[in-house]
Amino acid sequence: MIHFNKDDLEEEFLVCFLHIPKTGGQTLWGILRAQPTNIIVKHGTYFEKFNKPCAYVTMLRDPVDRVISTYYYIRNTVRDPLCEQVNNMSLEEFIQYMEREDVENNPYEPMEDLRNIKFRTVNLATRYLSGGDPTQLAAAKENLRNYFLLAGMTEMYSESLFFMEKLFGWKIAAGTKMRNNNPNRIPVHEVSPSMIERIKELNQLDIELYEGAKAKFLRQIELLSKETKEELEAWKQKFTW
Repeated sequence: MIHFNKDDLEEEFLVCFLHIPKTGGQTLWGILRAQPTNIIVKHGTYFEKFNKPCAYVTMLRDPVDRVISTYYYIRNTVRDPLCEQVNNMSLEEFIQYMEREDVENNPYEPMEDLRNIKFRTVNLATRYLSGGDPTQLAAAKENLRNYFLLAGMTEMYSESLFFMEKLFGWKIAAGTKMRNNNPNRIPVHEVSPSMIERIKELNQLDIELYEGAKAKFLRQIELLSKETKEELEAWKQKFTW
């Protein structure tokens, strides 16, 4: 059972999933809803330490892939406040909005304001994990290191779910489907190298954060016993993303 943006529950020990947009979080919502235990989901809000023991979990995604996914999500989601405007915008034009030096990396009102493109794409993971500031990489790293039991990887979703089941005893059904998966978006390797470099330049902090977390995640896999690695390989066959 999940509880959105609760500050506390009756349990003495909390479990909290911090949802960073476009990292496969809504797929995980469905999995968490099916669990018998109470789980807090922080959605649209940033990391904040609870006043009681808590195991925090999050998902991270390659920043370039996340930006491209965000662009296609906005274009194809009618309920998104930027859909109507971004629907007629090329990826090149979208990146140009990200690059605008006259726009602060802050939210703008109304939500339909195109300046929110930067807010939604530039160093987003750093913002969420630091507690709200997209420039505070050190704080994001410290919070991730000190409070998060697991930072899974969108690109290794099956492996991430495997660790969650092991850590929390969650039951995750075979054949779980990815939500908000857009079949019409182009993969990163089809985006021009110059565009990729521009996205990377804008997301340097997120890239450093992601690469450090990914290295740790890969070490966690490497340290598994031979038997557990075999179990993981069998587990991965349960899902087709």
